[in-house]
Amino acid sequence: MVKKLLFLWILSISFACSTDSPNEELPAPIQNFDVSLTPSVNEVFLDVPFTIKVQANEGLYEISRIFENRVESITSLNPGNALQAESLNLHLGFGFLGNENVKLEFTSITGKKLTKTLNFEVKRGNAVKIVGFKINSFYNMNSTWDEEFSETDPNRLADIIFGFRKLRQGHISNPVPSLSSWYLSPVYPNIQQLEFDLSQEELYISETGRLELGLADADEDGTGQDLTMGFSELWIKFMDYKETKPTEINLANEEYGFDVTFYVEW
Repeated sequence: MVKKLLFLWILSISFACSTDSPNEELPAPIQNFDVSLTPSVNEVFLDVPFTIKVQANEGLYEISRIFENRVESITSLNPGNALQAESLNLHLGFGFLGNENVKLEFTSITGKKLTKTLNFEVKRGNAVKIVGFKINSFYNMNSTWDEEFSETDPNRLADIIFGFRKLRQGHISNPVPSLSSWYLSPVYPNIQQLEFDLSQEELYISETGRLELGLADADEDGTGQDLTMGFSELWIKFMDYKETKPTEINLANEEYGFDVTFYVEW
């Protein structure tokens, strides 16, 4: 009987000393900073823009996309205020096929940081492939472009460089793609080469897209002269050829003296 009373007494002391009193408020659990990302598409196709919806459990002060050599950011105008809802839709798009990693850093209004990386497999879809390019003629083609050389010196001839532009997605805050550089060739001295195999360059463009051409004589100081003599309609709209799907597309203007051919695969 004595042992039983002693046990009950010890048990009563334990309850009296318990910190789990129903009347005592427990501290709230610490909430980790978290961000969820939801793409607007299930598949990603070349030259087709899409969005990433950002949701966070804290207000966001800044969102940054981190590249190897630069950073682009969306930042709240006021440090104490979160980004507006329209800034939480990130605009993306890719101009080349294959794997694309997008590294994003998020900063909350309290200064917490979180980094996430998304991986996308960019598919061809209905894109056209540029497999070759040929220069048939341009103004003053076999005459002097570099006047420091004599009329018999082959170095007087144009040192060919060409480039392509197409619509590409820009800053993550901008929903509208813009024309930007897509391919720039090496320099080919003294018009020694006028036909170029581009089949290994992986140059794909949407069949609804527009390709713009630049063609110049490259000088050693980094400057150049326009071999198209300022002609302003140096583009191909692939939509115009969507039904016939030719493997060669010619771009020429007799007045400006140039004639080029693109070789394509549909």
